[in-house]
Amino acid sequence: MQSAPEMSVPPAGALGAHPGPESEAAMHAIVGDRIIVQAEVTDRPNRLGTVREVLGTKGAEHYRVDWDDGHESLLYPGPDTRVLPRQRAGEEPTARPAEAPARPVRPDDPVERIMGAPVANVDAHDSLRVTAVSLADAAVGALVVMDQGSPLGMISERDVVHALAADADPEEVQAHNLVGATTVWASPADSISRVAALMRDSEVRHIPLRQEETVVGVASIRDVLRVLLDYAGETHRFG
Repeated sequence: MQSAPEMSVPPAGALGAHPGPESEAAMHAIVGDRIIVQAEVTDRPNRLGTVREVLGTKGAEHYRVDWDDGHESLLYPGPDTRVLPRQRAGEEPTARPAEAPARPVRPDDPVERIMGAPVANVDAHDSLRVTAVSLADAAVGALVVMDQGSPLGMISERDVVHALAADADPEEVQAHNLVGATTVWASPADSISRVAALMRDSEVRHIPLRQEETVVGVASIRDVLRVLLDYAGETHRFG
């Protein structure tokens, strides 16, 4: 049996830390530190968030981050992210750049505003047991199944439970065996309302977001519903 796979990290979604040669050896942040992920393209804003949980071991940490846009996701070490340490006891306050207040997310906004990134994945030939461990470790409801660098589709907690209920051998059944014949894909530029309609029509709870052949994020039904319900509440209050 293979060990749990590493999760792939898109270039714009990796976690960095304090710059300098020493950061290559051991990146470190604590709960409350601010995270800045620098955008790959100049016409997009940097992504800002706050560390809520430190996972992994010292020297190989990853983090659960609450993003300023209202989303939460795991973040792994990478060169494009900086850590702004919170004020430690006895230290001078850390200067932080001024941030413009974020506009509430609306159903007609692109789904990339709420997508989860980086994308957690599993290898197509990993066993059902490894897949279950990967879901638990990443604390997500679905994983992208990868085969030699290409995305095949998604496997969800529900797929794993149904397979086990049908007496599937967790050591013999592989991730690619549970990927549906037709995977529902969307673009990060698609509107949140369109993705919601795809979820409804296809009866799925997670949709991978793809640019060309690269999966750049995942939209979950929880995040989509939050936007729709918040917008409905605002419309009712002011309408």
